Formats: sequence, C-alpha cells, structure tokens
Amino acid sequence: LSSISPTFVFRPQKDSTDDHHLGRLVLSFGASGGPKIPTATLQVFVHHILEGMPLWESIIAPRVHDQLLFKGHSVTLFDHAQLIQGPTIELSNRTKDALRSRNHQLAPVPNTGTSQAVSVDPETGLITAVSDPRKGGKAFGY
Repeated sequence: LSSISPTFVFRPQKDSTDDHHLGRLVLSFGASGGPKIPTATLQVFVHHILEGMPLWESIIAPRVHDQLLFKGHSVTLFDHAQLIQGPTIELSNRTKDALRSRNHQLAPVPNTGTSQAVSVDPETGLITAVSDPRKGGKAFGY
C-alpha cells in the first residue's frame, strides 16, 4: 500500500503551559514514491530539522533507500537523477564507498521518492514552499 506520509512538525512555544497545545507549526511535508515514501520523508526531516539544512537543500539532497528486496534482489538504491534544468542528483562517492564497505550492493535509480514541503521560520514567520525537482519541481497534476 502507498501513502503520502503527511507529516507535521511543531516547535513548542516557550510561554505555553497548556499540555494540549501543539506549539507552532514549523514544517509540513510528505512524499510520493510507493515503498520509498518513508525513507524520503525521514531523510527530509533529518536534513531540515535535525541538521538545519535550508528546505530546498533538504529536498534536493541525494537519498538512499533500502527495502531489503528490490525486484527480487537485495540492493540499496541511491539517487542518480539528471534534472531537466539543473544538476545531477547523486550520492557522494564517499557515502557509496562507506555503504560498500558494509557489504551493501548499490544500484542507481532516477527517483528515490519525491517530496513536497512547506516550512515556517519560527522567528520571522517567513513561509517557504519547495516542490521536489525529481518530478519537474511543481505540484503534480499542474
């Protein structure tokens, strides 16, 4: 089954004493791509929220996906996508070498999930929306 994995990230407000108050919304995002959805979603979260990457960089960053069996083979997939307008998205050689040293069999694929995201800067209120360039950089269907 597939799901877009809609995800909302809230940052607690310092002045809130209400246990049921979610805080301020700082990120709303999800992905498409069947079994690649959870890993795409997690990697955007890690890059943007935990590592502090700007939203665009978090979305365009190369991804890794391992679902144990892919088309009957034990393989770890990684991004290798030449964008229509822009750079090639590909995992670094250093990361590929690190995975190989751990006995991962690697296979390049043009798409390891496609993410859409909207962030709200907690200090300025600036809203940023990013549509993954792996599907042309616009909301699908438009």
